Amino acid sequence: MLYIRYVKLDEFINYLITEKHYSTHTVTAYSTDLRQFEKYIKAYFDKDEAKDVNSDMIRDWIMQLSDNKLSNRSINRKIVSLRAYFHYLIKNQELEKNPLLKILPVKSSKRNPIFIMEEDMDTIINNLEYDNNFFGTRDKLIIYLLYATGIRKAELLNLEESDFYLSKKEIRIFGKRRKERIIPIGNQIIDLVKEYTKQKKELAVVEKKLFINEDYSNLSITQLDKIVKKYLSVTNIERKSPHILRHTFATHLMNEGADIMNVKELLGHQSLEATQIYAHNTIERLKNVYKQKHPRSE
Repeated sequence: MLYIRYVKLDEFINYLITEKHYSTHTVTAYSTDLRQFEKYIKAYFDKDEAKDVNSDMIRDWIMQLSDNKLSNRSINRKIVSLRAYFHYLIKNQELEKNPLLKILPVKSSKRNPIFIMEEDMDTIINNLEYDNNFFGTRDKLIIYLLYATGIRKAELLNLEESDFYLSKKEIRIFGKRRKERIIPIGNQIIDLVKEYTKQKKELAVVEKKLFINEDYSNLSITQLDKIVKKYLSVTNIERKSPHILRHTFATHLMNEGADIMNVKELLGHQSLEATQIYAHNTIERLKNVYKQKHPRSE
């Protein structure tokens, strides 16, 4: 295992959880990336201490990832994981120099986010038949929340009943690094929350988290993905995940003329750059409108 004296990889992972408050999904990604790198330098360079890692080893690893057809986006994520780990070692005075200082991100073509067209979203919301029971109500509330608020799936899984301020038509979200934000909600969600929590109370569920599995435990990421995939199956989009509904939320707001700074706050983005990807979809929409409606568009 990569370590300097007594600073081990496990301690860094624990730091991400307890001090940085990273989501389970992010922590898992960091752990997977770092343990993969750990195995690589042991197998190819017979090194198992972070102090022996240099930039050439890292470049060699990146080249292998590329040769294995890993996307540039995924490679850059692994570089970020590695950079964070070595920064942690330096911060704890276990290492003097970061071998990633000369390592630049791999150039990656920017892709516009995939989203669901408004008419398809109307079909999902209005025409799908939900099971007429507690878990059917759960599924309906999940789809409504993801589309109407744009929250991340980790944020949804961490929701508790106390996070809803129904009289104010607001919901409190704890985002990345436990940063709090408030998002408005409408009457449809309020009615669903009331119905769902009523049914949950009648079942005498003790789980504190709002959403639960069939065994009444906290809803898992796997089960959430299955629920969303089920109800998005009527669309022709390639990916059917909770994050697609987040993209859809933001894109539809932008298409209706929402201010990009307001969208940024609703999404919980730290930088405006992260929100600007949704402006590209809006520009494409404007081009189509121009081409169809303006007499001199050709």
